[in-house]
Amino acid sequence: MPSAKKAVDLAGGPRKVGSRIRRAPPPKPEKRLTAAELRERERTVVVGGILLFAVALCVIMVAAGQWGGWSPSHVQLVINAS
Repeated sequence: MPSAKKAVDLAGGPRKVGSRIRRAPPPKPEKRLTAAELRERERTVVVGGILLFAVALCVIMVAAGQWGGWSPSHVQLVINAS
């Protein structure tokens, strides 16, 4: 069965100069952020972290309650109409 690749003659003749390996282009320099943009980014990260912590805390509390045999459906609210 013939090969689909060309034979390489290592013994003679001039060879092509340059690499045929394709490389990724160099990364573009990052844009400098202004102080207002930095504050906005930090505020977003802080709010996201607080929300994530609150949700994780709620999940842990519900899981611990279920493990202990308690559920929010066991709570009975009595409202007196005065």
